[in-house]
Amino acid sequence: MILELLEYLTTDCPADARRLGYLREAIAIKARHRRHCEAWGPHLARSRALVGDAAERCPQRRTALVLGSGLLLDIPLGALSAAFERVLLADMVHLRQARRVAVRYANVSLVTVDLTGLAGNFPGRIEPPETPALFRDDETVDLVVSANLVAQLPVPFAVRMRRGGAGEDAVHGFCRRVVEAHLAYLAAFEARVCLVTEVSREIVGGDGGVHRIEDALFGVRLPPEDVAWSWDLAPPGEVSRAYSIRNRVLGFADFGKAPAAV
Repeated sequence: MILELLEYLTTDCPADARRLGYLREAIAIKARHRRHCEAWGPHLARSRALVGDAAERCPQRRTALVLGSGLLLDIPLGALSAAFERVLLADMVHLRQARRVAVRYANVSLVTVDLTGLAGNFPGRIEPPETPALFRDDETVDLVVSANLVAQLPVPFAVRMRRGGAGEDAVHGFCRRVVEAHLAYLAAFEARVCLVTEVSREIVGGDGGVHRIEDALFGVRLPPEDVAWSWDLAPPGEVSRAYSIRNRVLGFADFGKAPAAV
């Protein structure tokens, strides 16, 4: 806890990242991974494998853009660096752990950016999210990666809206639009887009039965996936001794060419 507090106090990041909880959550993810690295291992390995497969299928390999790069646990950075002329790691927060990995590669750059375009005006008047335009004018981008990101984008806003007294219908509707805006953003790229995202969370009791399923994408439906797997996000004892949390994860090696949702 002391080390986490020191990291919070000494990490260089935008004020919005502190105010909206991005920095706190990034540090919390780092701590959870440390506690559950074995349980998370298969999920992270599958994520890295899918990203690597998508990279190999790119006919041109100029720029690889990683959205929500985080701690790079699910990104095969060495392989991307070797395959592409440059790699851009875009996120609101880059912890020192990620910086230490990125600095090993001369063609890897960190970009600090709000991927929703909403953080600077929140709280305040709640505007409907628009499809972002970040990086879309860069014609050298041949691969876009969104790994374990889209379901997390609405979370800081949902927390603030509930604290401000917003009803669940308003929260759900706003969060759905954040998810839709990110997916529309991905679909607008001419590049190959690799998408990995959780779509549901299963609350699993001590008896192994699924007691409840929560929609991680606020009702947004995705097209048929290339691969799917389960992620033991919170083993027994992490959140409660009475239950664990297991995510359902879908992966797309080329999201832009995926068939329509059915």
